[in-house]
Amino acid sequence: MNFIKTLLGKAKKYEFVFNENGKHQLGGDIPTEFVIPNNEFKSNFQYLGFINNDDPAFNWLPFKLNLICPIYLDIDLVFLDYEKPNAPKLIYPNNTAEIGSAYRTLDLNSKVIYEARKFSLVEFDNVTEDNEFDIKGIAGKPHWDQKHNIPICPKTNRKMKFVCQLTSWNDVPTKYTNVIAESKYEQNLFSKMNFWDDGNLYIFIEPEAKTVCYFIQNT
Repeated sequence: MNFIKTLLGKAKKYEFVFNENGKHQLGGDIPTEFVIPNNEFKSNFQYLGFINNDDPAFNWLPFKLNLICPIYLDIDLVFLDYEKPNAPKLIYPNNTAEIGSAYRTLDLNSKVIYEARKFSLVEFDNVTEDNEFDIKGIAGKPHWDQKHNIPICPKTNRKMKFVCQLTSWNDVPTKYTNVIAESKYEQNLFSKMNFWDDGNLYIFIEPEAKTVCYFIQNT
């Protein structure tokens, strides 16, 4: 048992490195074949890019994973059913119209679209005080801002598998937004991709059920 724990503790860790020939992408326009789930979220979903299962590090994914999440809202866990990878359905939460936001100017017509940045994965040791504000994203093993939180798939009741986490230090600028904030500071938060200003977005999947979970942690 201790040997297994040791092996699990040595899972490879990867950081995202921008590369115009990379297989993966942060930001970009919503693909024409991809359909955002019906919802009444203030600000709707933001399209955050994709993880490509052509990469050997992600060949366990059942499909190319388009990443979407209503990141400007006071969300807890967001579960999506990707049984149809280009037309996911919202499992949870159900009360989408009632979820609040720190940004009072958001409404159903709010849009935030980010510029596309291709990236590759590079192995690294860990997050440290020296590199924590340079890392764009992490795969292989999460680095927690708060407590460990492995979500449970609502379809199978099994623990979900870590896909990646996106950081607020990814430097992906906004290409277009119609949001007019109440202050210069708040407006600046819509000028680039970030997760509650300085947080991390964690993404998990249950590969067999094709269920994906998103949530944010920040300090």
